[in-house]
Amino acid sequence: MQAWLVADHRFVRRYGLGAVKPAPMPLGRWLRNGYLQRGNTLQELARRCGIIPVALEQQVARYNQQAATGEDSDFAKGDTPYNRVQGDKDNAWPNPCMAPLQHGPYYAVRLVPGSLGSFAGLATNASAQVLDEHRQPISGLYAVGNDMHSMMGGHYPSGGITLGPAMTFGYLAAHHAAGRQPDASL
Repeated sequence: MQAWLVADHRFVRRYGLGAVKPAPMPLGRWLRNGYLQRGNTLQELARRCGIIPVALEQQVARYNQQAATGEDSDFAKGDTPYNRVQGDKDNAWPNPCMAPLQHGPYYAVRLVPGSLGSFAGLATNASAQVLDEHRQPISGLYAVGNDMHSMMGGHYPSGGITLGPAMTFGYLAAHHAAGRQPDASL
């Protein structure tokens, strides 16, 4: 199973899409490496992405109807004042978080599920000092949280699992940087 984030040319050039930056940054690199897919029509885009063309056309038509009314019954985009503040206040449509996909070319970026946790960060010692290629501490350089190599051994047992180690190693790093011993009674 895979998902795609689809946008029209106007959107991509104004806001960007995923790692693709808005105008005036060029799109060529992203098109050549396959990260960004482009089709002059929705059918062409669908074929490039391995999507059933009629299904993409139907979904875009449904989305466009919702954008015209400003009501997102699928994902509730723009349903709260907080969401709307994140939208485009210059958007001419009823919901600042939605606008129809109207004119090609159309673009898509594959969405790949993942977790925020990392397991391949920087190697550190017990004081959170970053280690060099010889496993020696680099003076004044510390890493904690998702920047340090995970103590979970490549596993992500649950959401938020990086928070405890981030706080603990942040505490240890701050004490080490200040030249103080951590409070052993904690």
